[in-house]
Parts: sequence; C-alpha cells; structure tokens
Amino acid sequence: MNKTLQEFSLDKCKELISKNTWTFAKTMPETPHEYIVRNVLSKSDKKLFDDFKARIDQEGYSGKFRSNSYLYLNIGNYKYWVIDNILNREKNSVVVKNI
Repeated sequence: MNKTLQEFSLDKCKELISKNTWTFAKTMPETPHEYIVRNVLSKSDKKLFDDFKARIDQEGYSGKFRSNSYLYLNIGNYKYWVIDNILNREKNSVVVKNI
C-alpha cells in the first residue's frame, strides 16, 4: 500500500460515508442501491471521495453489477464501488472482504 493510501484511514472512509446524504437509485428498483455524486460534494469531501476511490482501486475485489465488472470494497454491512464520478453502495448479503 502506498503512503498516501496508508494515510487514508478507515475512519476517513467512514467520515465520507456518514456525513453525506445517500440517494436511493429509483430507476433501478430491481437492484436496490444508493449513491453519492462527486460533483455535488464540498471541496474537502471531493478529496475524501478521490482517496476512497484510490483505496477501492488498490484493495478492492472484482465483482459484477448488472453486466459490468467493477472493483468493490466492503465496509460494515455495505459494499462500495465507483462508476465514473458516482460512489455506489449496496447492502451485503455475504461478506467477501471487510475492512
């Protein structure tokens, strides 16, 4: 793990998770999940978003969402993944890797 990523602790992940409002993806009720969009975050939260994404990129595991493969990272009862500038989360049914 590189130094920048080491400095981005689990507490920082949880900070981003807890201080932002998650939106339920109404257009995909068959795949219930929530998301936050980077573009609407504060400057400091955009930095947290970028570091969170870097952590997913480095420590994540491969999985499918619909027909596409993404990298996921489990924290608590959720798995997280990024598509473009959107951080998504979905409740876990099985814990694959948990930090």
